[in-house]
This record gives sequence, C-alpha cells and structure tokens, in this order.
Amino acid sequence: MNMHLFGIVKVFLFSVHVIHLTSSTKKFDRLKSIVKHLENRLNTEGELRDEDIAEITIRLDGIDKMLNATIGKRQPSPLVTTKASKIDSETVDTLEEDFTRLRVAFTEEKSEAVRFRREIPKIEKNLISLNEDVESYCKVAVNKTDQLLTNFETVKHVSEDNLITFENDRKMLQSMAEQVQQNTKQIKNIETLITNLYSKMEYLFYPTSCRSLTAMGNAGNGVNKLRQGFEVYCDQTTDGGGWIVFQRRLNGKTDFYRTWAEYKNGFGDLNGEFWLGNEHLSLLTSDGDHELRIEIEDFEGNSAYAKYSKFKIYPEEDNYKLEVSGYSGTARDALRYHNGMMFSTYDRDHDTSFLNCVEIYHGAWWYKDCLNANLNGRYYNQPGKIDSTGITWYLWKNKYYSLKKVEMKFRQLVKLGY
Repeated sequence: MNMHLFGIVKVFLFSVHVIHLTSSTKKFDRLKSIVKHLENRLNTEGELRDEDIAEITIRLDGIDKMLNATIGKRQPSPLVTTKASKIDSETVDTLEEDFTRLRVAFTEEKSEAVRFRREIPKIEKNLISLNEDVESYCKVAVNKTDQLLTNFETVKHVSEDNLITFENDRKMLQSMAEQVQQNTKQIKNIETLITNLYSKMEYLFYPTSCRSLTAMGNAGNGVNKLRQGFEVYCDQTTDGGGWIVFQRRLNGKTDFYRTWAEYKNGFGDLNGEFWLGNEHLSLLTSDGDHELRIEIEDFEGNSAYAKYSKFKIYPEEDNYKLEVSGYSGTARDALRYHNGMMFSTYDRDHDTSFLNCVEIYHGAWWYKDCLNANLNGRYYNQPGKIDSTGITWYLWKNKYYSLKKVEMKFRQLVKLGY
C-alpha cells in the first residue's frame, strides 16, 4: 500500500473514533440538562400546585361543612311543595359528589407528581452510568484501532518482503515451465521421428504378396496387410500356397450385381464373400509374372479347377482388360473365350455383342459375345439349378449349371523379394 494513502487511512480511522466519542458526550450532557430542567420545573410547579391543592382542599372542606350545616338546619316549609324539596335534595347530592371527585383527583395528581420527582434522580444516575460506559468503550475502540494500524503496518512490511520472494519464485517457476515446454517439444519431435522410422521399418517388413509371406515362413491362411497398403486374403495351403484370393462365392449373402466403381474399389468381407477390386488386381499384376487358379464346386460335392500360367489385369485406362493363357486343370478352359476382353458392369458396358450381356446374364465380367463363364452371376441356392444368369462355368458340365462355390486366386511366378 502507498505510504501516503496508509497515513490518510490511519488519520481517518482516528478521526472517526474521536468524533464518535465527542458526539456521544455532548448528547449525554444535553440529556442531563433536559432532565435537570424538568426536575426544576416539576419542583417549582409542584410547590405551586401543592399550595393550590391545599387552598382548594380548605375551601372544599369549608363548603362541605356549610352544606352539612345547611342540610341539617333546613326545615320543610309548608309553602314549598314536595317536588321542589326533592329537587333541592338532588342538587345538593350532585354538588357533594362533584366536590368529592375533585378532591380525589387533586389528591391523585399530587401523589403522581411526588412519585415522578422521586424517579428523576434514578434516571439521571442511569444516564451518567451510560455516559461513562460509552466513554470507556470509545477509549477501548481507539486503543484497538491503534493496535490494528500497528499490526497492519507490520503485515504490510512482511507482505512486501513476501511479494519480493514470491516474484522471485514466480520467475524461477516460469523459467522451469519454459524449459519443460521446450523439452516436451523436443520429446514430441523425437517421438515423431521414432514413429516415422518405425513405420518405414514396418513398411519394409510388409510383404508385397502372399508368396512373400510363404518365403518368410507364414504358412497360415488368413487376412494380411501388404506393403501396397491394403489387406488381402492369403491361401497358404492350396498347391504350395502363396495365393492372393480376389473372389469368393459361398452363400449368396453378398450381392455381386454392382457398379463400375464398386468393382474398381472392391466390396464384401475378406473372410466371406467378396471381390478384391479391379484396381488392386491391376496394381498387383502389373509387375512380374503371375498365375491364376479358379476352383469351382457344385451342390453334390463335386469340384474342379482351372489353372493358367499367365494372368494379368490391365489398368483402368484399358478398362481392366483381362490377359490369361496357359490352361491346365480339370474344369476345362472356359476362360480362354474371354481373353483380351474388357471388364463390364451394368453402368459401363464393354462387351462386343450387339446385346447387353451384363443385363442379360445379371453379372459383371469380361464379357465377349457373351460368355462361357459367368462367375459373378446371380447366386441360386438351389441344387441342380440350370440358369445362364447364375454362377456358371459352361464347359465343366456343358450347360449353365448354377454353382455352389467359387474361388479365384493368383500368385507370383517369380520371387521378387520382400
């Protein structure tokens, strides 16, 4: 606190108590004067009233005596009627009652005045005692104020010292906080570097294909993430393993009558029915040589396969054209008819027929004019169902038998490293 301001506060507090003490003393002195004046008036007026009361009392006694004497001597006159006598008697009685009432009233007033005069000294004594109590209180209050101001002065100096210490501590803590913040930034930078390094190391150890996983000792079937950034289902048990499954039909729970964009990006569940995606197929078969394997099964438990030593899917600019050759297997070569054809969906037709093969056969495929195979056709969960819109491999049974299961997969022929 500013010293000048502190001095003003101290003077103000002291002035308040002095003014309070002086004002209280003056008030009690004025009350004492009023009481004294009242007492004097009562004494003076009381003496006069006592004289008046005494005189009135004497006069009343005289009147009383005269009335009694008059009433006792008065004889009824024969000339006065009984009615007039009765009136005189009532008048005398009324006068006697009035005088008696006056006497009692004057006597009571005198007694009240005497009692009041006796109470005045008590009131004055109480006023004096109260005045002394107030003066004592004011002295104590002034002493308390002085003590408070002294304590305040002491606390002020201590607080000033504490403020200096606190400011030093604050500066030190601020410096420490800045250092911690700087260290935190450095730690975050290191964490970022480590994360990036780990990602790069992890990327290096991701396989480029399911064949790579086989070389790394991973012999289990299941979903794995490739270095290319997406997941695939690896078949590591069929024909030596290393197969990337890109199509599977099991139960008809997934609808395969879909748009160009859906076949481009893929759909379904890798552990159930799905299409991996034409864009992924184009990317994975763009480098090196790959072979294709197709496995089919009917509702009677019979199965067959078709294997091709050459398999490639061209990029979207070529409408995901199919290149396939080098057949071997038990299902007969129904796919040779589709070699060199572009992919078609119901919203993007690339077949060579004057008909719309996608709509007629309710599928999406490398249609020509129109098909020998329709593995993305409608799923008929009906044993023995013959329908060209179904999942068919025409050369296996020489008819459009709707299959129960289909799985299409490919793998690298040349080990490219991992």
